[in-house]
Amino acid sequence: MPGFLAHSADPFFPTARLRSPIRVRVAIGLLVGIVALLAAASEGWARPASRVFLNGVLSPVWFNDGDSFSVLAGPYAGTKARLAGYNTLESFGNVHKWGDWKASELYVNAKMATLNARRGTWRCTSDLNRDGYGRILWDCPDLAVDQIRKGLAHAMTVTKLPSPDRYIVAQKAAIAERRGMWAKGVPKYILTSAHSNDEGYDGTTYNRTVSTEDGHSEKWIHLDMYKTCQWVCHEAGACHLYVPFSRRYGQGAATCLHD
Repeated sequence: MPGFLAHSADPFFPTARLRSPIRVRVAIGLLVGIVALLAAASEGWARPASRVFLNGVLSPVWFNDGDSFSVLAGPYAGTKARLAGYNTLESFGNVHKWGDWKASELYVNAKMATLNARRGTWRCTSDLNRDGYGRILWDCPDLAVDQIRKGLAHAMTVTKLPSPDRYIVAQKAAIAERRGMWAKGVPKYILTSAHSNDEGYDGTTYNRTVSTEDGHSEKWIHLDMYKTCQWVCHEAGACHLYVPFSRRYGQGAATCLHD
């Protein structure tokens, strides 16, 4: 047949098939595409991008967990975001525990929240105010309700004011149906952070507790010094594994995070 050889010298590299001009063009196109993808990956685009409308502008973002992301391109490229009104569990290790849950099980819940955020298309608005870590605060109500309704997040503010009503309604439904993090217990407060008095922060040392009734926060002020991998438990029933930030990631991460 014109344009083809009857046989290929190497059965594992069928050069005869590439003699077709159409197939050659297709092969070249695939090769160019692969090279482009590799080049993009080398420039930091290997992160799984999700679609989020930021103040009306469709932008690619990377969710590092279920309530925060980094903006990869567009008007807000290079900024980090913290989503207001709700909280997902810490995803750097087995650090939460309450009711009949094992810490490793709630760690899975945190990872599921990250995946749930990555799989949707969300709309967020912001006046571009920032939190104490320099992240832009965004309101993403459709994502918040979805996460809370599935038991992958809980309503939360960083003040004594309650979370938005629609978030509380979603949470009450999730609790009633024992979805996600509520399947094995519902503490009165969730302990969302634990800080040792010797960490060197300015001001008063406190652990943050969040009401499961309306999402408001309380500061558990203390003078205690914790050891790495020590469980810190609140009287309301929730516990948090204390691991300083310097021991959470990379080669120096505390081994207890995945015990």
